[in-house]
Amino acid sequence: MSDFEVENLSATGVSEPDLLETDGEDKMQGQESSESRKGDVRRKWKEMREAEIAARDKADRQAKEKLQEAAIKHIDDFYENYNRKKAQQLEEVKREADEFLRKKQEFFSQENTTTWDRALQLINEDDADILGNRDRSKFKEILQKLKGNPQAPGA
Repeated sequence: MSDFEVENLSATGVSEPDLLETDGEDKMQGQESSESRKGDVRRKWKEMREAEIAARDKADRQAKEKLQEAAIKHIDDFYENYNRKKAQQLEEVKREADEFLRKKQEFFSQENTTTWDRALQLINEDDADILGNRDRSKFKEILQKLKGNPQAPGA
């Protein structure tokens, strides 16, 4: 619109037809169809965008569900392994404790042995004679002399 048309429109409220325009109605119809095409394009674009967003949301939801299922599976596997290992450890500790108590009972219930005999059994004869800068060979000799003597002091 020219400045004249704007002035004329604002003064009278009616616009004068453009003299260069021969088909005013065709132009209006063209504008309407152009606007309707733009509206269709916008509507289609919005529909496509909403469909893309919905598809993305669905894919994200499915990925999240898969991740949650995998996490639950891993946690369950972890606790199954943990509980299995814990039960095995408890069984092993119980077995070792029973074995220790059995050996202890056998050790103290030996017949025809003195305290010195049992002390000598506890000292491994294959141990090094010097341990921590202390010579233990003399102590072993004394225990070997006391071995089997029920008349030895403290026997």
